[in-house]
This record gives sequence, C-alpha cells and structure tokens, in this order.
Amino acid sequence: MEKRSTRAKKFIRAGLLAALALFCADNLISQDGQRYWFSRADAEKLLVVPKDDIFFTNKEAQFILQIPQILPSDVQTELPAFPDGVIFNSSKRGEYFTEQGTIGAEIDIWFTFRKTGTIALPPLIIYVQGRRFAINFKTVEVYENPRTILPKMTLVFENGQVIGEDTTKIPTLTLEANKKARFTIYLQYAIQAQQFAWNIPKDSLFMETRRYEAEAANERSTEFSTKKIPVADFEWTPFMTGPASLPEIRMMATAYSGRSIYLSAPECAVTIVPAKKDVSANARSESGGDSVYAYAWTEDAADKKTEERKIVSPFDCAEIARLRSLERRAFLTVSKRRAARLAAERAIGIQNTENEPLLCILFILLGADGILLAAAMIFLALKKRFEAALIGIAAIGMIFISAIDANVILKRRGVIVGGEISPVPEESAMTKTAVSGGSRVLIKEEIQGWYYIVYNESGGWIKKENLAVIK
Repeated sequence: MEKRSTRAKKFIRAGLLAALALFCADNLISQDGQRYWFSRADAEKLLVVPKDDIFFTNKEAQFILQIPQILPSDVQTELPAFPDGVIFNSSKRGEYFTEQGTIGAEIDIWFTFRKTGTIALPPLIIYVQGRRFAINFKTVEVYENPRTILPKMTLVFENGQVIGEDTTKIPTLTLEANKKARFTIYLQYAIQAQQFAWNIPKDSLFMETRRYEAEAANERSTEFSTKKIPVADFEWTPFMTGPASLPEIRMMATAYSGRSIYLSAPECAVTIVPAKKDVSANARSESGGDSVYAYAWTEDAADKKTEERKIVSPFDCAEIARLRSLERRAFLTVSKRRAARLAAERAIGIQNTENEPLLCILFILLGADGILLAAAMIFLALKKRFEAALIGIAAIGMIFISAIDANVILKRRGVIVGGEISPVPEESAMTKTAVSGGSRVLIKEEIQGWYYIVYNESGGWIKKENLAVIK
C-alpha cells in the first residue's frame, strides 16, 4: 500500500514537471523554433501611435499598438478611464507581419474626440504572457472639424512677435515713431484668400512691399492643413506717439466648409513711443533737415491717404454685394435693407440708382396664381362655368405677369470688385478694359473661372474672383 502511494506521488510529480516543461516550451519556442520572452524593457519601447497626423472633433480617430514577435492570443488589454471629451468606440486584436516576415500582435483602438487641444491619453494596460504592462499613447493635437473651423488671420512682425495667435487676451505692441515696422500677414485654416484690402491708418505711412500670390497658389488645397500661408508683407511707419491701433486690414477667405468668411486684423493694443535718437539724427535736427524730412513724409502720407480713399476696395464691393443680397431676399424689412445698402454705397462714393428686384414679389404673384387657379377649379366643380371662365382668364393673365417678372427677378447680377474685362475668357487676351469696383452688372453666362457680363451696355468676360455675385 505504501509502495502504491509512493508511486502515485512520483507519478503526480512527473506530470507536474511535464506540464511545467510544456508551458516553458510554449513560451520559449516561437514560429522559427525560438519563442521570444516579452520583457519590461521591450514594453518600454512600445507606443500606441495615431494612424493619422491630424485629428478632428466629432470624427472617429484610430490608434495602433504593434507588439512584434508576440502572438495575438498571448495579449489581453484593459482600458483605462479616459478623460472628459474622449469617447471610446471600439477595439480589435489581430495579427500583423513585421519587416522580417514574422507575425506580431496588433491592437487597434478607435476614439471620438469632443474637444480641441492637445490630448494626452492615460496609458493602455496590456497583459502579455500573463504579465501586466502599461503602454503610453502618443500625444496628439485635435482640431475643430473642418466643416465648422473658421479661417484665421495672423500678423508676424520682423522681431518675431505674433499678433492673433492667442485669442484669450489682447496682445500689446510697442513701436517707435518715424521708424518702419515690417510684418507679414498669414492665413490659416482656409483654402484660399479671395479678396484682400486695407486702409492707411491715421498719421502714418503704410504700404505693401510684397504679395505672395505664387506661394499662396502652391499651398491651396482642399485637404485640411494647419500650415500658415503667407499673403503679403507690409511696412508701417507711424509718426505720432501715444496709443494707436493696428492698420485696418480686411480679407475674404474661403473656409474648408466652402463658405466665404470676412476677416479683419486681430485686435491689439499698440503704443507708439519716441524714436531713440542717434548722432546722425541729432546732426540733421540741428541743421533743420530732420523737421523738413518729417514734414515731407507727413505730406506724402496725407496725399497717399487721400488717394486711397478715392479707391473702392474689393472688401467694400463684396460688402455692397452682400447688402444687395439681403435687400433682394427681404420681405417685411425691405426699406430697412435698402436704406442700409444706399448708406454703404454713399459712404464709399458709389452712385448706383438701381434697386434690387425683390424675390418676395415673385412669391406673392405665384401665390396669387395658385389662389386664382384653385378658385377657378372650385367654381368649375360647382358648375358655375361663367365665374370659372372669368377667374381662369384672370389666372392666365396673372401667370403671364409672373413670367415677365420672374424673367427680371431671377436674372443673376453681381458687383465688380476690380480687374479687367476681356473679349475672350483667356488670360492671354491682347485687348482688355480696366474696370473700377462697385459697378452692378448683369451675368449672362458662366464657364470655368469666368463670367460673361453686360457692363456699360457692352459685354465682356471677367474672372470670377473679380466679381461678387448678388445671391
């Protein structure tokens, strides 16, 4: 009996040793005969990385964790508690092939982000071969969805100061009087800049030194990008000390949603301080040359300012087109919309006497047509043919009037923002006629990049970016 008990114990021990040997062999023998043992040092090399470079709010985002030389069956995951604004959607475990041709484990995780900003997710907990490891997520930047994000204008001065980047507080800027301040206008979160204009600030000289048309054209894309596109370089020379404002710069840009958005220079508290004097400046001052020089610059600035005011900017023309669109679609506020449009035109020296045809008149006529036709059908059903005939004739007459009015009201019109009219829709046309901004014209035809318009009782082709359509 004792021998049997001893034999049973030996048998159990042998079975346990065999099971342990099989377990060790399973963890030490891989596909090529040598099983890889996953260590903590291996775990520290891993990172849960995003599939894309840019993420947006309310759009599914995928992260990937790849564990080489480990079978998917050897990996289990445990999700941490994610912060507010991060929604876990789903996860998947599968295989992937390394560059060496061996099989590894891949964990795919999908999230939806509700908030913008820099997102640092808590580590992902994984169990490999029965051991627990914490794998970090790569920090990502989440942007507003392109369907809702708005274009942004930024000013970068030559000293490196950026105006318009931080919207939480009003930036301050200190400049010296009679000294040039150079800066570049950048456009961000937009497909392109359609129109660009500015006004000369008071008691200063302001001029554009470069337009980045070629660079901006190369950067245009319907694919979302966070890159800042340069638009133009400027030089600003203020003359009077004290508090001031940035030059009034305005731009119309196309957002990724397709909307046209009006932008203006960011708000900034500017202080103009006296210029630092040097020896050469003192010498000019003693000879009286400096005062004459300053007077000459002031006169030149005043002349340039007067000249600038005579020119209707593309922004003003686009604003007139917008006001005319509101007037055209108005119903109970027609007089108010028309007065606002006339006041805006008078303010920039445009004398357009034509009022916009009102869509509400067409709707009223069509409604009257429907009522008359319905009445005619009712009288006809009541076998009152005479009354039905009279109302039917009135309905036909009203339909004829509606057709005439519709032909006038539904014609497309626009406001010229500048540029040239060409006899053919080609850039290489030999003869072109320059046109001033603000003129209201009739649009007869449209092809790729061009409108055929009636201007001063004659026709011609104008590029689409030079015409603001009245909607």
